[in-house]
Amino acid sequence: MSVFSSEHYFFIQTIHLLSAMTFGGVVIFEVLILESLHDRLSKEIMMEIESGIIRRARKFMPVVIVLLYATGVLMLLAHFPDLSTMRDSSFGRLLMVKVALAVIVLVCFITAMVLQFLGKMNPAIFKAIHLIVFTCIIGIVVLAKAMFYA
Repeated sequence: MSVFSSEHYFFIQTIHLLSAMTFGGVVIFEVLILESLHDRLSKEIMMEIESGIIRRARKFMPVVIVLLYATGVLMLLAHFPDLSTMRDSSFGRLLMVKVALAVIVLVCFITAMVLQFLGKMNPAIFKAIHLIVFTCIIGIVVLAKAMFYA
């Protein structure tokens, strides 16, 4: 990690973890908590709740996403200035899978934003995107922990 001093790396890693907690927390809340309310509350109340959450998330989530991915790239380059060497270690291979999952999450996020902007988002697509992102986030968390033992 010669690219950054340990103080810089600590700061970058902390911003990354806080951003990941924020983004992941919102997705996990929506999938595990919010989805379960559909059976208990009227369609009108759910639409009001979800539109309120979406309005609030639109205010801060783009910044969280930029910070999350920017710090992720910085940490990746700190560990692997030459990306071609990633496959040479178990840590690098786990990180490659983690990066692939993060790319899937980013593609889903961009897709959701575009569909919302175009007015083509519907409940089935919304739910599918959330389940894909939820699954990827769980995978990323498990891989992050596994990387400590690689």
